[in-house]
Amino acid sequence: MRHCSEVKHLNSGLLMEFQVQLIRDPVQQVEMVGVPEEYLLGHAFHMYHLTSPDGTVSFEFQHNVCGRSIYAEGTVDAILFLAKKVKLKEEKRIYDMIDVLREGNMRCSRLEGTIHPNSSLFHLRHLQTLQLFHNNLRGPIPESIRNLSQIIHLDLSDNNLESEIPDAFSNLQNLTHLRLDNNTFTGRFPSSLVNLTKLEVLRLGYNSLSGPLPFTANGLQNLEDLFLSHNLLNGSIPSWMNSLPSLFYLRLDNNLFSGSLSLGQNKLNGEKTGAQMFSKLQFLDLSFNNLSGEVGAEMFSSMKNLYSLDLSHSGLSWSINKDNTNTTFPLLYYLGLGSCRVKDFPDFLLYSEGLSFLDLSENEIQGQFPKWFGGLSGLQSLNLSHNNLTSLDHLPNRERIMVLDLQSNSLTGPLPSSLCSSNYIRILDLSYNNMSGDFSNCSSISNCALIVLDLRGNNFHGPIPNIFSQCDWLRHIGLSENQLEGPIPRSLVNCTSLQVLDLGNNKIHSTFPIWLEALQELEILILKSNRFYGPIGGGFRTKSPFPNLRIFDVSGNSFSGSLPTEVLKGFTAMMNMDAHKSRLGYMEGEDDFGNYRANYRFSVTLVMKNQEIEFTRILKIFTTFDLSRNKFEGEIPKFIGNLNSLRLLNLSRNNLSGHIPVEMKNMSALEALDLSFNQLTGKIPVELAILTFLAVLNLSHNHLVGPIPRSNQFNTFPNDSYFGNSELCGFPLSKECGQRKSASVPVSPFEQEKEEPGFLSEMTWQSVVIGYGCGLTFGFAIMYLIYRIQRPRWFIDLLETINHEMIYRIQRGRKRRGNN
Repeated sequence: MRHCSEVKHLNSGLLMEFQVQLIRDPVQQVEMVGVPEEYLLGHAFHMYHLTSPDGTVSFEFQHNVCGRSIYAEGTVDAILFLAKKVKLKEEKRIYDMIDVLREGNMRCSRLEGTIHPNSSLFHLRHLQTLQLFHNNLRGPIPESIRNLSQIIHLDLSDNNLESEIPDAFSNLQNLTHLRLDNNTFTGRFPSSLVNLTKLEVLRLGYNSLSGPLPFTANGLQNLEDLFLSHNLLNGSIPSWMNSLPSLFYLRLDNNLFSGSLSLGQNKLNGEKTGAQMFSKLQFLDLSFNNLSGEVGAEMFSSMKNLYSLDLSHSGLSWSINKDNTNTTFPLLYYLGLGSCRVKDFPDFLLYSEGLSFLDLSENEIQGQFPKWFGGLSGLQSLNLSHNNLTSLDHLPNRERIMVLDLQSNSLTGPLPSSLCSSNYIRILDLSYNNMSGDFSNCSSISNCALIVLDLRGNNFHGPIPNIFSQCDWLRHIGLSENQLEGPIPRSLVNCTSLQVLDLGNNKIHSTFPIWLEALQELEILILKSNRFYGPIGGGFRTKSPFPNLRIFDVSGNSFSGSLPTEVLKGFTAMMNMDAHKSRLGYMEGEDDFGNYRANYRFSVTLVMKNQEIEFTRILKIFTTFDLSRNKFEGEIPKFIGNLNSLRLLNLSRNNLSGHIPVEMKNMSALEALDLSFNQLTGKIPVELAILTFLAVLNLSHNHLVGPIPRSNQFNTFPNDSYFGNSELCGFPLSKECGQRKSASVPVSPFEQEKEEPGFLSEMTWQSVVIGYGCGLTFGFAIMYLIYRIQRPRWFIDLLETINHEMIYRIQRGRKRRGNN
């Protein structure tokens, strides 16, 4: 809506005449007022005209708002402001937004730019609250921040502030809350912070701070919340942390802290330790550091209020010998001991009835679950991956559990029906075990909340049942490396959120499932090493099938016909690289569980450089197209050059003919290209020399001719890249261009493999005849003595090799003459 307000007369401060013009027509809003079209449904543009009574003075100003979010954010600010007033029991009166701004609350206001050292902001010596979080502020924090001597709350988190944090906080003695997390600060931890006596909350996480923490601290008696995770802090954890009696939240994870875990003068050795000072501690996270030494339950026994403990990948070892059977953590909700060399289930878990999240992954636990483990009825997430468990007996309440990750164990037996029919489970990962049987126990997946189903690397057999009737949330299906047969169930079309479908390395016998085009969110489709046959393409109902597909691997089947141009035109995610540069990061997801989130990562196994490589994390910009080891024929379509964000292209071991398309020069992101073992002819396009990212090239075993292009990139490829193309010349081949050579008749890849160069590949029959007469008598005499005494052995082997080579060439020559 556009308001045009005009005040024609001002008299003694009263508005004598007030007119408002409303512009409702969208066309006029765009053309006359300049409202962006994308904000026609939500905007507020205002223009004000003020005129003095005598008409000699006029004043005009305007303010424009695009979108509705600013109003929503302002409402949230007002609610938080009022909630604070209620908490402080201040007098009841009517407040306005000016009162909110006076307290410095300008969250999410889309502020941009730098904070100038001479800003009038630092002259507000009575300012108590300054909240500028979640904006786009850049540059350093000025030293003049020390002028805000009355500041109590200072929040500059979630910006792009950088450089070192100034050590200018010694004058801010009233500061209780300081948040500078989620920026890009570097340098040392400001030592003046540890001398502030009123500080309650200190959050500097998610920066790039480095070096050790201050060795001594004279303040922080009231500190309750210390958040320093995701930095580069190193050295030992300082001893002053045992003198923080009010601390209940401590996160030091994802740093470079080293040494034994020492809290005070005593190391954690089962005796009186600094850990006993943390009687109020509820949240302790030391994961992903470089600590050393052994710890156990007894060492944290004084933390009766402990709600969350995470030591995963900290470098610490969890010793059962240091567990005290009387130690309990009645409030424990989360326990992370991943990669802590745990050899058995800790006994104190028996009494942790409120435990909801348990991570014992990458440890040394063997055998079965203990009987008491089934009594953990509140468990929602269980990660015991990468151990050596053999049975699913005594698994906790399967009707309650939401995340079950048991990948890479030694589990046997069929898939329990209770896991298929659970109404709660969201992530089910039983991949890479020894489970077997068919899916007869899984008559249906009635759980519409299932997100990940990963059963790869087992021994399941039989057909894939038609059980995906309710799978709106399902994003990942991994069934590769089993013995599954039959067609792909059509009920998969109901999985409209599916991003990954991996059915590779099975025995599926079917044509290409064209109906999968209905899965518009699909990003990874792997059907490799099965028994698929027939053409790909034809019969698609959508103009652009598979628009989000980035990994397409159907290698090792019996697909035939021409390359599927119709499918290529739908691969829009493999085109327009510039549009996808912003999609950095990995393919992964997360699921909310109250105060915690369960993270999961998509992983696949692909062929690179003739080796299978497992990608445990997949970059969002990673793209690959693999049709190798099939029966495709005809020419490579020129349209393939449009896939300019493709990283890997493998069309090897087919029956493709014609020239290499010049249009492939447009594939500027290409890193690996394999066209080997085909029937390609003509020259290697010199335009391919501009592919500066190309690191792997294989054009061997074709009928290519002419010079090999020269460039900084092509000069790095070895001879093997061109082997089996007799008419190619130039570096790195020994054959120079311009040499006369008798024309060769193209042969099939099978014959090429038989005729790879041997010991006598460069020897001609003319050279044999010339030396025949002169050496005949002497040669027989020497050979008689050698064979008589069978010495030296290396020479005997050499003669036998020469003999076999000569017989082979004679037979091949007779065969060719017979054909003529």
